Amino acid sequence: MEIGIISDIHDHVENLNKAIEKIKAKKIEQVIVCGDLCSPFIIKILGETGINFHIVFGNNDGDRFQLKKIAQNFPNIIIHGEYIGDEDNLLQFDGLNFGVTHYPFYAKTMVKTGWYDAVFFGHSHKYHKQKYGKSLFMNPGEIAGIFEDPGFVIYDTEYQSSERVFLSTGN
Repeated sequence: MEIGIISDIHDHVENLNKAIEKIKAKKIEQVIVCGDLCSPFIIKILGETGINFHIVFGNNDGDRFQLKKIAQNFPNIIIHGEYIGDEDNLLQFDGLNFGVTHYPFYAKTMVKTGWYDAVFFGHSHKYHKQKYGKSLFMNPGEIAGIFEDPGFVIYDTEYQSSERVFLSTGN
């Protein structure tokens, strides 16, 4: 199974739409969002895709009440809160456990537990991939394209591998 991993949208609709096109072209049905959607209208865009989105909040997700309220209209949107990863808030695909947060500091703590096959985070807007014990520690980069070329990651649960996808033309 392939899973999309995106982060730091920051209301960049054009890049978000490019990412959604690439995700749909690969027939990916599950996407993890590592925070910083920003405005509530982004939830509507995600919800209308029909793709399942698992979302954690970032520091720039200001109107969380409206984000949650709009998400209630879309059964394919699950807002998990600040993080994903304890017994009451688990995310599993194909027998693998995933931890998700927006913040690198918390992600480092999560990956050190050894409870997860992969821990995904955002916040820095910079792609990062590192193996920590048996766990993958990864920032998928940013959709917004503020600090680096916009893109995201596709994670393959069968091979426990990842592919970086850029949104610029030609990639």
